[in-house]
Formats: sequence, structure tokens, C-alpha cells
Amino acid sequence: MPLEAPLRIRFLVVGGGIAGLASAIALARVGHEVAVLEKDDGQSNSGHHGIRIPPNMTKILSNWGLKPQLQDVGLVSRILLFSRLENEELLGTQVWDYEVLKEMRGEFLLTTHAELHRILSDAAVAHGVNIRYDAQVVSIDPDLGQVRLASGDTLSADVIIGADGETGISRDVLVGQHDRGTPVGMSVIHTTIATKEMPDAIRQANVIFAGFGNGCGAAAWPIHQRKEVALEFILRDPATEGTWGDAPCTDLSALVPSPCDPRVRLVADSATNAVRTVIKDYSPLESWVHDSARFVVIGQAAHAFPAIAVQAVAMAVEDAAVLGKLFCHLSSRDQISSFLWAFQDIRQKRCATLHQVELGYIWFMTLQDGPHQQARDEGLKERYRAGKNVMSAEDGEEETPQWRDVRATFDYDCEDHADDWWVQWGLLRERAKSPEASQARDLVFTWSNMGVAVDQSTDAKRE
Repeated sequence: MPLEAPLRIRFLVVGGGIAGLASAIALARVGHEVAVLEKDDGQSNSGHHGIRIPPNMTKILSNWGLKPQLQDVGLVSRILLFSRLENEELLGTQVWDYEVLKEMRGEFLLTTHAELHRILSDAAVAHGVNIRYDAQVVSIDPDLGQVRLASGDTLSADVIIGADGETGISRDVLVGQHDRGTPVGMSVIHTTIATKEMPDAIRQANVIFAGFGNGCGAAAWPIHQRKEVALEFILRDPATEGTWGDAPCTDLSALVPSPCDPRVRLVADSATNAVRTVIKDYSPLESWVHDSARFVVIGQAAHAFPAIAVQAVAMAVEDAAVLGKLFCHLSSRDQISSFLWAFQDIRQKRCATLHQVELGYIWFMTLQDGPHQQARDEGLKERYRAGKNVMSAEDGEEETPQWRDVRATFDYDCEDHADDWWVQWGLLRERAKSPEASQARDLVFTWSNMGVAVDQSTDAKRE
């Protein structure tokens, strides 16, 4: 059970997506008053596209008591199959070792955004969070700790959390202008299809398929208890705008190149629920915390990951968990600033590192045909022929750089890091403010306090 904060304060969360709901749960669990402001109706902001929940995220949700709910909707996956997108050629496999995942205290789950959103929404309400739908925030005043809604209402809080994504108002307030991002010439397109249209393997095991193409790629995995398959395409695309909530895109078939795996071609030609998310490059934020120390951004608003990144959702939940861990120690308002800056210190490097790792995965997956692509494919097939995982070390090697990255990512426990900060720094600051510490600081050596005493009795005896 979490510690309950000695001092209870009010939080306003802008955005009712995964990041917003997770932060609301984390803070309400430790006793704070939290309200979530969501501009949509609570349905249109949850997508039916698939998501992959890595072990570093499942361990957090399990700590929050949500493991049974996740098991009801999620499928545990331990197998990845890598193939060529053009011709179904199998390149290699990766089987996650059960004992390794057990050591990391997490599992790799396959589900949908809508199912995860529902679980978090129900949990937030159960913890007393007030979720307001159709509550569009039109302005944020960090100095006053106020937000104004389109309805004309003005709401106040001790801390405002911006969790409305890279295109939301929160990022704009922190940057000082609207950050539209720069399209990189690629898009991620999400869709689903009935399982009967896919190979038998996906009905028999919770396999994740990754297809490597010429400057493009695709991933697929089962959802809804294997009744459907979620697919993600990453494709070269001239479109400059496209995000969640847009009308279904109609040009998926034209964007998928030929020749193509016939199963993938079937999906591309028949998809009616495809959603395009244009990949954009956003300038990294130097600071996630406003100078007033009453406003902070989290999730995609703070660190915009590409839509295909496995860790995009996980980083938002890690952000939320760290906030909850820090603010469970709140006993005075003058701690708010130090906690927000500690949150940034703990999270910024981790997110920046994984952002680069995810970009590396995308580059590896979408190599254009040529020497680098050929070397990649031959290396994968050589391991497969030898009966090894794609991340297996060569003879004489302890582990590959890829496996080292994966282990460091999955094994990470953000809540432990937040606890470490409190023990190493937070407690020291609190002790430094105690009356005993103040008295100790008053005992400062100065020469004006020095005196010399002479023992006259000793001199008399000598005479």
C-alpha cells in the first residue's frame, strides 16, 4: 500500500488519455485531490487500435492493484517473429525467457488502447478522481494556478499537470508558442482485422510479427482474446497532418509498396478503420516545469515518441508513477517546487535515452534495400539457422548491445528511483530545515567568539 501524503493538495490534470488518467491514479492513491479535464466525451479519445505493454509498465500497473483487470483483457506474449515484408521470408525469432521476465517482475501484454483506457478510467474513479468530460481547456495561467474552459468556467489548483499530448495546449503554454512539429516524411497507420484472415500461428500463440520492408515496415499481434489482429504500418508518406480522432484514411493500399506479403496486402486493401498518425520531429523541451513551479508537462506533451514506439505509453505511465511516489511525501507547500524539479531530473534522461533507442529500432526495421539491409538480414538468418534468438550473444560474448538495452529498459523500476531520490536528497533537505539543524547552523566559528583564559594558580605554584 502506498504512503499517504501528510499534506493534501489539489491537482488539475489537463487531458484524459493514458498519461492523464495514470497521473490521476498515482496522485489520488497517496491522498491528493485530483480532477481530470478531458475535452472529448470519454469515448472518442480512446482508440480501438492495438498497443503493446512492456514489462516495465506492467509492473507499475500490478503495483497499483490492476493486474487482474489487465489479465482479463490482455494476452501474454513471449515470441517475436521477424520476416521480410515483401515475401514472407522468415529472418529470425526472439523468445522471451520466462525466468528473465519473472526476474524483471513484469510481462509483455497485448491489448488495445480502449481496453487500457477503460481500466485506468475505472481505477481513477474508484480512487475518487473527478473526471470532467467535454471540458476543453482554452487557457492555462501557471502563475495563478488556473485554467479556463471553453464553457467560461475558471478552475484553480495547487499544481496543474499538462497531459494532453504533443499537439495540446499544455506544451504550447510551456514553449510560449504553438509547436506544430516538422513532418519527417513517414506515417504510422493503425488498423485491425478479423483473426480468420491471418495465419494459423497467430491463433495458436500470442505472437508479435514484425515485417521489415524497403524503407517501410509493419507489426501485427492478436487482440480481443485472439478474435482480431492489430496492425501497425510505418510507411513513407507525403501527408503532413494526421493524428488520433481524424477520419479513417483511405490511401493505405496505395502507400503499402508492392511486392508485399499477401496477408499484409489483404489488410491494406480491405481496411476501413485505418488511422494515420504523421510522424513529426518535435524540438526537445529544456524544461518540463514552468518557472512558477505550479505547472508541469508529462507523457507525450513532455517527450513526443513516434506512434509506433513500444515505450511511448509506458513512458507516460512511468511519469505518473514517479509523480505519485514523490508527492506521497508532501508535508509542506514549499516542497512542491523541489518535487517537480526532482520529477524532471528523474525522468528526463530516461525518456531521452529511450527515445533514441526507439528511433534506432525504427531505423533498423525500415532500412532501405542495400548493403546495410543485406547485412542485417544475413545476421538475423545466421542466428536463426543456429537456433539462436536474434538478440543472442555470439560465442565468447556476455550479451549483445541490443539485449543490454532491452534488459535495462524492461528491468527499470521508476518507483524505486523515486524512492532513492527521497532517501538521498529529499530527507536531507527536510532534516536541514528542522529546528535542530537551524541551531547547529547558528554555531558558526568566528574569531570574535574566541577568548583566552590563563590559569593563574599554575603560575603561582611555579614561583
